[in-house]
Amino acid sequence: MLKKFCRLMIFCLTVLLSSPTSAQLRAEDLQLTCAFASMAAYSSETGTLVRNELTARGWTVEPIEAYASKADAKALLLRQDAPDGRLNILALCGTEDRKDAEIDLRVKPVPFDVEGGSVHQGFNDYTDVLLNSERFQALIGELKSTNERLYLTGHSLGGAVAILTAARLTELGLGDRIEVLTFGAPAVGDRYFAEHFDGKFNLMRITVSGDPIKKSLRALGYAHFGIPIKYIPEKSVEHFRHKMAVYLDCALRNYYDVAVNDDMLDGGSKIYATPLRIIRGSFDANDEKYVVAIIRDVLSSRGSGVVFDREASVTIDGDKHEEDFAEVDEEYLTRARTAGCDRVLIQSIEVKRVREARADIDRIVIERVVYNLNGFPLSMQTSSMNTKELTALEAI
Repeated sequence: MLKKFCRLMIFCLTVLLSSPTSAQLRAEDLQLTCAFASMAAYSSETGTLVRNELTARGWTVEPIEAYASKADAKALLLRQDAPDGRLNILALCGTEDRKDAEIDLRVKPVPFDVEGGSVHQGFNDYTDVLLNSERFQALIGELKSTNERLYLTGHSLGGAVAILTAARLTELGLGDRIEVLTFGAPAVGDRYFAEHFDGKFNLMRITVSGDPIKKSLRALGYAHFGIPIKYIPEKSVEHFRHKMAVYLDCALRNYYDVAVNDDMLDGGSKIYATPLRIIRGSFDANDEKYVVAIIRDVLSSRGSGVVFDREASVTIDGDKHEEDFAEVDEEYLTRARTAGCDRVLIQSIEVKRVREARADIDRIVIERVVYNLNGFPLSMQTSSMNTKELTALEAI
């Protein structure tokens, strides 16, 4: 089921992630891409599967790792060619083991290379280990010899290291080609450090309302800088506010708000997609538009061509769904013929509460049936994913 989740989430982003139109991304594309990269940077099973999918879709995914007594530095270098140059994203891994937690707790300020400026000792140790690695030194050489830009991103500890890495690269004269986007990152230095680097490189700090980490070091004199971006998660998202899953959920909504308004979800013409059937009571009313947008984007990105019905979705009762799902209305068959399609798709989505591992868990269930123009079913599929560690939109 974990692999199904990763594939579905990647399909949602295929247009964005597999064929970039520019080596510079617009704001909502950048936020979603960096959120996805930050999730992939974790060395969990989910991160591994996500990295495999990125590789399959044309991204070069290169781990950069350096180990020392004071820190184990872990990052991913994501690269893909675009018409106007290569797209480079360096995603720093957040806290995921005991050694990382010890880094977070080394809060003593240590001098930085600016007058009067001090930074968090643990974050600085991590950054030093990363920058002194042979592979990162080679990356610096590559950046100096080209005009390519580098996007630095990361969640929590990863975001803090991304900021300090950008500061080091700025001292090497690369600040005009650096962009940093962090998720739930704490402040990394004192006000002298912040004042010195504010404006020297592009920094966007994304925080979620209710995330306690963003203010965790202020009492010790550490100060934020850069452009703050605040996400407000939906009430339907019940996860701890600092989790990367919450940040990705917000980035998904932000991306699809723009995608729908820009008509980015139009398909071609082979299969006729009837209105998405949403089982009554499955989602909050505000979530339904994102559910529809993600499902439509999944279909559009498959490459086979889709014509969507003029009605995006319908809400039906569960019992009616069971009665009607096995057949397709003649009206839709007629519309499909008129649109030049040779198949008709009916799909439904609902949330079911199931018992798993001695706990009640919500499970997103998607059912699809494809018919020919005579109304004969050609294929059927049921997919599901639980929301124990994910939000509903990510599970979809």
